[in-house]
Amino acid sequence: MNRHRFNKVNAFSGETSGIVKKTYLITVALLSCLFLAAIISLFFIADNLNNKADARSSMLLQKALTNRQEKIRSNLMDNAEWGEAYNHLHKQINLKWAWDSQNLGESLYTNYHYEGAFVLSPTGQTRYSVIEGKLAHLHIDSWLGRDVSADIIRDVARNNGKAVSRLMMANGHLTLLAAAWITPGDDEEIMPAEGENSLLVFVDVLTPPKLIQMGNEYGIQDVHTFGEMQPATASDYRKAQLVLPIDRGNILVEWRSDDPGRALMSREVPLITLILISTIAFIWAMRRSALTKALRNDENVFLLQQSRQALAASERRFRDVIEATTDWIWEADSQGRLTWLSDRFSAMTGHHTDRWIGQSMLDFIPMDNTLFGQWLFNHSATGNFSIKKARYYSAQGHERFCNLEAKRAIMDNGSMGFRGTVTDVTLEVEAQDRVEYLSRHDELTGLPNRIRMKEFLEGKLQALPDQNHPLAMISLDLDKFKPVNDLFGHTAGDELLNEVARRLRDCTRKIDLVARQGGDEFILILPDIFGRSDIETLCQRIASEMSRPFSINGNEVHISVSMGISLAPQDAMNASDLIRYSDIALYKAKNSGRNNWVFYEPNMGEYLIQRREMEKEFREALSEGQFKLVYQPRYDIKTSRIAAIEALVRWQHPRHGLLLPDQFIPLAEETGLIIAMSDIVLEKACRDLLLLSPDLSVSVNISAVEFNTVGLAKRVKTALQKSGLEPSRLELEITENVTISNPEVTLETMTQLKAIGVRFVIDDFGTGYSALSYLKRFPFDGIKLDKSFVFAMEESDNAKIIVENIIGLGKAYSLAVTAEGVETAEQLKRLREYHCDEAQGYFIGRPVALEKLNLHPDFVE
Repeated sequence: MNRHRFNKVNAFSGETSGIVKKTYLITVALLSCLFLAAIISLFFIADNLNNKADARSSMLLQKALTNRQEKIRSNLMDNAEWGEAYNHLHKQINLKWAWDSQNLGESLYTNYHYEGAFVLSPTGQTRYSVIEGKLAHLHIDSWLGRDVSADIIRDVARNNGKAVSRLMMANGHLTLLAAAWITPGDDEEIMPAEGENSLLVFVDVLTPPKLIQMGNEYGIQDVHTFGEMQPATASDYRKAQLVLPIDRGNILVEWRSDDPGRALMSREVPLITLILISTIAFIWAMRRSALTKALRNDENVFLLQQSRQALAASERRFRDVIEATTDWIWEADSQGRLTWLSDRFSAMTGHHTDRWIGQSMLDFIPMDNTLFGQWLFNHSATGNFSIKKARYYSAQGHERFCNLEAKRAIMDNGSMGFRGTVTDVTLEVEAQDRVEYLSRHDELTGLPNRIRMKEFLEGKLQALPDQNHPLAMISLDLDKFKPVNDLFGHTAGDELLNEVARRLRDCTRKIDLVARQGGDEFILILPDIFGRSDIETLCQRIASEMSRPFSINGNEVHISVSMGISLAPQDAMNASDLIRYSDIALYKAKNSGRNNWVFYEPNMGEYLIQRREMEKEFREALSEGQFKLVYQPRYDIKTSRIAAIEALVRWQHPRHGLLLPDQFIPLAEETGLIIAMSDIVLEKACRDLLLLSPDLSVSVNISAVEFNTVGLAKRVKTALQKSGLEPSRLELEITENVTISNPEVTLETMTQLKAIGVRFVIDDFGTGYSALSYLKRFPFDGIKLDKSFVFAMEESDNAKIIVENIIGLGKAYSLAVTAEGVETAEQLKRLREYHCDEAQGYFIGRPVALEKLNLHPDFVE
């Protein structure tokens, strides 16, 4: 017998060992493939990181060079368009004015690091020169080691005397040269001389230290032209290169690559290798352990097969109760006295088993045992007995609920008795009660909800309120609640709603009902009111309470409230009409300036009808093409030309005539039709621009509601594709408040559109969100100074300071600044003095149809 058992166990063990070994080999092979794939992927990721880092550095380096050219041209124009310079450098060379008084002398080298400053005659002769901050008498061609004077005279003439620049190699160094005619500028007191203009030339030699400093400003290390670094130094790091076009060919610029891929590989490859080795070792140990346990398990299985007959007798006891899912099991004799309880009894009830053995099962459910007792002692009754949600008490005296199942059974000693199960359903009962409560109450504030409110209202209306004792219904909506959620989060909003609910309960009587409709809407039902004056007094008290500051998470929050009131029986005698009428009155209150209350009047329904009619007409306008575009030019102050146009929408209404945006944009935003209208405006503006000069850009206004709608980036791309307009010629104007309503969605949308070249401008800058952090976080290209600041310049010195500071702020963030509302030449002159980039207003041009657009106004020089 023992030999047979041994052979059978060995047969099981051999089969198990083969399965474990095969599983181990397959697992090791799969892990090795996965780790190999991970290392290969890591190499690709590292290479991709390096390429992206180099591309970013290349873009920043080109931007740095572009900015340096713009700076030298700007500095050059400040000196070239100067009446005194025209007198002392063109009409004659006044060394005392130029050198002794340092109007064009050493400061150009010490302050701006321009190695050369030259004044050339119209024929190219050097009339005045300052080299490395010292007065010199050296021709520019001789100093640069190449003939450039003829070329720059020709380039400046082609640009009508405005500043031009070129990147070139001179004396072995990358050199930036800028030139412009010397003119009187805006100085009307200077009498221009006859003949051609002299030239002012600035030379910025980009020496190795300058290149390194320029790169460091943008986080790019060791910028140099090809061959300038020592081989030993250059081999210590990975180099990135950029082919830079210059005036006579190309030059190779190198810098130290960030090389993020090397850091990734040096950190992750050893770690992955260590993990691979550790994993294989762990699996090996697990394999040995599993094999050992499997052998033991095979023997245990064999032993368990031999013990099945011993378990058969025990299964008979539980076979009758297996059909029901239970928490604990009980047995009782023919008189219902408990003879056995399962171990779960104590865990579920807290009672000791010994205390209940011998007691009647009827005593366990004392309040619901009548039917159970009748069945228990009716010996003729057949079948099973069950009772749902019977109440019992735990050992701590807490009321609990259970489902009880019982059946008659023959005990082991042959006597008749009972067996059954008990399932604790306390949590289920409490959950149902909770659901029942929540079905009629607001979970956040605990106030009655719309269902409970309607039940209460219908019950009070059945009491038939009369003219002397009417029932009042007040629909209440919080003003300025959304900014609380936006600025402080929804947790603060929930806390505010709880405090509002508490103040409303304090304002009302015990017989009144305060209910929450959802969001920031509440309803008050006031039965048995003695007069309209009582309602006025209550509304005044509520408005006063809501105007008091709320302390939310350490922040002081201010809101107000609007209320609409309907009365029964004066206005209606059914719940639905009273609710509707109070909503209409509330809508009227909010449109009348908020923070007030309005009683319902029958004629208020006409307003809603008019609004629905307006919405219908708006839809017809979309389908029939009633929306027209007019364009207002934007004037580039530096180049003295029209640089862009702004597209403005008008509604040519068949009955009301021409409507301005303020008369229909709010309706479009409320109804969601703003998207359909915006698609029309975008595509029309892009198509119209193609009919004008290829140097112009067009700007289109995008509302905050529309900007935070999913799919804006896709819609803009579609408009560009349909029209064929280059994305770089499209600007989207948005208000400052767009950045606070949904900043993550806003940033994602802007990033998608910036990637294809679309520009973003902040409209009405200075009138919205006061924090300036969004200028750094969001990729704006420009700001439009609100016209209220421009208007105030004529009356206030403080306004002039504000305008100048805002322009300076824009410059600090590298943003183009456009001033709106320019209506006089004096305003334009002042903006030019403040170095404002662009101007827009009636002085520049009024909004007109495309065919009437004047791109060459009279004041343009």
